[in-house]
Amino acid sequence: MASKTFTASIKLLIDQERNTVLLAEARNDFIDILRSLLKLPLGNIGLLFRTNKSLLTSCLDNLNNSIENLSLNSFRTHACKRMLLHPRSIHKDKSVQYFTCNKRGCGLLSYYGTSRCSCGKLMNSEIYLEGMERDGVKDENEGGFCKVESMFFISDDLRVMKGLPGDLIQFLNKLGIKDVNMNAVRELEIGSAEIFNLLSHSLISKTTLTDVFLRKQVTMLVERPLLIGPSTMETTAKDGKTRVKILERKSDRKILYAEANEDFVDLLFSLLTIPLESVLQLVGDSYIIAGSIFNLFNDLNTIFSIAKPKTLQDYSWPKRIFSFLTHPLGSVYEFVTKSKDSKKVVLPPFYSCPNEIPDICSQQPPAYCLVTDTSRVNRRYYLESAINKRGGPLKLLDPKSPEPNTTNSSGYVEKNSLFVITDDLVVKPLSSVSSISLLKEMGVAVDDVEEQVISIGEIEAVGLLRACLCSSSALSDLMKVYV
Repeated sequence: MASKTFTASIKLLIDQERNTVLLAEARNDFIDILRSLLKLPLGNIGLLFRTNKSLLTSCLDNLNNSIENLSLNSFRTHACKRMLLHPRSIHKDKSVQYFTCNKRGCGLLSYYGTSRCSCGKLMNSEIYLEGMERDGVKDENEGGFCKVESMFFISDDLRVMKGLPGDLIQFLNKLGIKDVNMNAVRELEIGSAEIFNLLSHSLISKTTLTDVFLRKQVTMLVERPLLIGPSTMETTAKDGKTRVKILERKSDRKILYAEANEDFVDLLFSLLTIPLESVLQLVGDSYIIAGSIFNLFNDLNTIFSIAKPKTLQDYSWPKRIFSFLTHPLGSVYEFVTKSKDSKKVVLPPFYSCPNEIPDICSQQPPAYCLVTDTSRVNRRYYLESAINKRGGPLKLLDPKSPEPNTTNSSGYVEKNSLFVITDDLVVKPLSSVSSISLLKEMGVAVDDVEEQVISIGEIEAVGLLRACLCSSSALSDLMKVYV
């Protein structure tokens, strides 16, 4: 994944007369890091942007800050806050840890050392997988796309193509470039800061390479409508369970803030757990971004099939059987065969799946058994796959549930909670004092406030997902559906 010490060499072909980048030439390492960034959950993307002082839309930044600022009492468990601040991805995940209690015989396993066992003890004793196997989906190109060195061409608007000489000539002809003497070649050594800056510019710029490497300008957020009104074939869920009270200023119809319970806040927070490439799949490339990130996403998808949905035809019979036997509770085979429709987005086990976005599901947890190694002087405990073991598999606890015996719980936020949400998605606990303070800060009189209750369906949820990428007024965008 992206490292703070990452460096790569690229060559820029520059139109000196127009001071624009015509093309970049890069090797596997540069393309690999772009691909790895697309696989990161939105929450991790936000943290990387913040660390490297790149462009970050206020909605995404505010959601991350809200989670950090909320007390642990606002979450169902201590693990909930950690899950949201550092969401896992199914594509890595070298950071997976396992914990049991010291009693050992309770039959429970946890991803977090803050969970409580059924015996009442803290599950803070870390235990390791034999052979250091991991839960995440192993990338078919892990460690790089190609075993041999490859070259790629990248256009100013992030179109990616294999680096063949004939393709370069064809590309220059399309641009009307005939005299190559007017062009300069510049070789650059770039690091993580430039990579994250490139990714952030890709959200709003059609001349991404020029803006990042030549103009080096501070990008400004481009405000544009993110939602379209529902058509006759596509309507909002007016009778949905998740309802939000929107408060507007009557004089100019400006959105002031929203009041909502934990269901809506769970939806907002859970958006941070969705990988960037999956966000792009869900929202589509229409009515969203003025930038070039969809060019990058679509071309990498075409070249390397990074977002190709898994079907039965993608797995040979031996591989499917092996997957089922080694992970009987969480295999791709079980997931595909039990689903009538192929899901677009798969999150790690126990990560909330917003009901408002039906194309998201969670993996089933893997099945492991506790093994005792008595051959050593100091007895050692470790985990192995549950297949062919006499004892039953350990039960993996849902880290979001405060009760060890609860299964399939959902939601990160404490039940029966109320929150106030600003237009740019700052989330705070709701109280009468907080509401009055907000009106006071905005200079709004009480008699100039009007309430409207809306229901959240799939269109609204996807619209909020879009807002996390490229908006600073998510609630205003949301209300456009109801105009």
